[in-house]
Amino acid sequence: MTTIAAIQGKSYSVICSDSRISSFDESGMAYQVTTLGTGSSKIAQNGRYFLGAAGDVRAINILHHSFQPPTPTFTSGGSRLDHFITQKFIPALRDCFESTGYAIPDSHDNKTHIAEHDSTIIVSINRTIYIIDGDYSWTSDKTGMYAIGTGSSYALGAMYALTGGKEIPVTKAKGVVTKALGIASKFDPYTGAPFQVFVQGA
Repeated sequence: MTTIAAIQGKSYSVICSDSRISSFDESGMAYQVTTLGTGSSKIAQNGRYFLGAAGDVRAINILHHSFQPPTPTFTSGGSRLDHFITQKFIPALRDCFESTGYAIPDSHDNKTHIAEHDSTIIVSINRTIYIIDGDYSWTSDKTGMYAIGTGSSYALGAMYALTGGKEIPVTKAKGVVTKALGIASKFDPYTGAPFQVFVQGA
């Protein structure tokens, strides 16, 4: 599946993703493991955004090749950005997912879709990180540390242990998220190298 780890500092955000894709049969058994090729990533850089997904590969494909997110006219974070994510970004994401067929139908006989999808999305904009769940709700964490995917618990614990829960400079943050992915890959069979790091801001 996936593990993506991220740290939001005072003037930066850093995201690190693994490169393993696991395929599952109808019983839930993994039958194939693929490593993304050169030039491919689970993180899409789209204008001022970094966008990643844990869950279905389809979501990653859409974020890379179909989604055109609205861009805020300001470069700060805070409540103004929260409002933008709620009122502008998430409706645009849902419209894109539904128009490309990546949405859960209300029923087999109904062409309308319920407000759900099968992935967890990580977004970095204006050096601010948001996690968007399958019901399109978003969350942020005051620790500034984030992880999604099958190895997220290992990665999150590793980041906290490596930082002591304290603010760190961006150069150290890049090393911490990479080490966290390495630790997650030792315990989660669905997480694997190579790891890719993306930096926004300072």
